[in-house]
Amino acid sequence: MFLFGTVKLRKIKKGDPDRKSIFCRICGIRDCVQGRGYEGCNKCDDFPCKQIDNFPMPVGKKVILRSVPYWREHGTEKWIEDEEVRYLCPGCGHKLFRGAKRCNKCGIPVDSD
Repeated sequence: MFLFGTVKLRKIKKGDPDRKSIFCRICGIRDCVQGRGYEGCNKCDDFPCKQIDNFPMPVGKKVILRSVPYWREHGTEKWIEDEEVRYLCPGCGHKLFRGAKRCNKCGIPVDSD
C-alpha cells in the first residue's frame, strides 16, 4: 500500500484544496470517510474495516484502534481535547509526535500510544 519509492513528494502549500500528507495521498481512509460524508471513522458502522486492518504503519494502526472507539463514546470535542493532552510531554509540556519513545526536548521516556 505504501509505495514510498514511486510516490513523488511535493511541498504542500497552505490553502491547497488537495492539502494532504504523503501518507493520506496514498491511503484510502480519508477518501472513504469523505466519500461517505462522515467526519471520521467514528461514524462508520464498518469500523474497523479492511482499510484499518491493512493499515501499513503499526503505530498508526494502534492509534486508530485505540482512539476511534473513544471518539465514538465521547464525541469530537472531547476526543480532540484528550488527544492533544495525550501528546504533550508529561515532564516539560513539549508536543510529542505519535510513536515517540522519548521527548525530543527534555529526553524523558514517553509512551503516549
